[in-house]
Amino acid sequence: MNRAQPAFPPEQIASVLGQIHCPGSLNEFAAAMAQPWRNVIRHRRGIDPANLPVPSSPIDWYALGRRPAKDSGSPARTVAYACGDFFIQDAGSLLALAVAGADGDGLRGKVVCDLCAAPGGKASALLEAVSDDDVDSHGFVLANEVIRNRVAPLQLNLARAGSDRFAISSLDPEKLADQLPQAFDLLVVDAPCSGQAMMSRGKQNQSALSTHQISHSASRQQRILEAAVKLVRDGGQLVYSTCTFAEAENEAQIRLLIQQGVAIPRPIASLQGHETDPGCYRCWPQVHQCAGSFAASLTIQHSRSAKTGKPKRRKKAIRTPIALTDWYKGTESEPRPHTRDSVILGFSPSAPQWAEQIAIGGPELAHRAGQTWKPAHAGALRREASLMPINKLEISQKACQQFMRGEPIQTDGSGWNAIQLHGRPLGWVKANGKIGKNHLPSGARMSGELMT
Repeated sequence: MNRAQPAFPPEQIASVLGQIHCPGSLNEFAAAMAQPWRNVIRHRRGIDPANLPVPSSPIDWYALGRRPAKDSGSPARTVAYACGDFFIQDAGSLLALAVAGADGDGLRGKVVCDLCAAPGGKASALLEAVSDDDVDSHGFVLANEVIRNRVAPLQLNLARAGSDRFAISSLDPEKLADQLPQAFDLLVVDAPCSGQAMMSRGKQNQSALSTHQISHSASRQQRILEAAVKLVRDGGQLVYSTCTFAEAENEAQIRLLIQQGVAIPRPIASLQGHETDPGCYRCWPQVHQCAGSFAASLTIQHSRSAKTGKPKRRKKAIRTPIALTDWYKGTESEPRPHTRDSVILGFSPSAPQWAEQIAIGGPELAHRAGQTWKPAHAGALRREASLMPINKLEISQKACQQFMRGEPIQTDGSGWNAIQLHGRPLGWVKANGKIGKNHLPSGARMSGELMT
């Protein structure tokens, strides 16, 4: 049975948009708002789009984005997705990444914060963008998520990126700004909002169009942006985004920062057709075939009296309770293992000094189950990291399907082995020379048959 589509009164939509020009008619906009648009693919760098498992067409505002063909199967039901060749997200969410330049090379070596990071679609793209092959590079991402029960999916999505150049924190933006003033070259704020673009997916109701909800969201956004400005270095970039259409939550927030003298517009040449105000960009459902989104790019400028803070001293390393050399190469020369509760994290040697002090999560190496320590799932997924699994086991596509369902696989290997398909990591098995016992977390498993 088809769910009835919500009706959006054009007069109410006009009030929400304020002075912002809507391409086409309001009736066209209302009809497009009501349509549940299909998610798209954001593929890894180096992946040839022709080799993706479903036919697709390019997304013109993001070089690493592809739109699956209308009648193609689900990309998430494929071996390539299981191997982490691509992520799946709404096309509109790629606008903020385009504004940040995450599909180019300009973020390599930068220190970046995603202030409202869960579930990790944008944060994982930023992590790929800052990473490179140089172990001494200082590229790093702090993924901050205030709501603790959203940290677990964020951790899993960042692990899929295969890097050790990130930490996860869970602090109110104001507290984070007190601890890390002017610490970041780029800060991305995908702010909590009234969520009007999510109404067609049933994630919001028509109260998202109400004056009260818009006003409440705008007030919260102002508080978050005040803290966000403090986190960006002088001359650094702030990217602000929402999944709503209200002018009060979008362009009006940017105008306020400009009027306060703390920011100036930072135009993105490749997005000229999307611009509404200087440095402000929109995706419209009726034009861009997505739920819709807003993103803005600003250069932050601080007064001389602005607080910069002293570099934080690295928290003294806590001795790891187990030897990691049975599982990972390079442990003896790695200076950054860090034990937190029942987890051992392994940061890149060039991670910022504050990484251990701020992190509640990060690139996991091991975890404790009862009294037994085991290698962490994230450790098997590493692609570009200072510590890599010692034993790697290449398997067939048939065995890959078994493994992704959580089943044991046949192998003549022994001990802990990182399973790979065509060199792409999947997870751990513990083998006895005949059978590899599956250690894939339940949240990463896929039931049924996968498309090849």
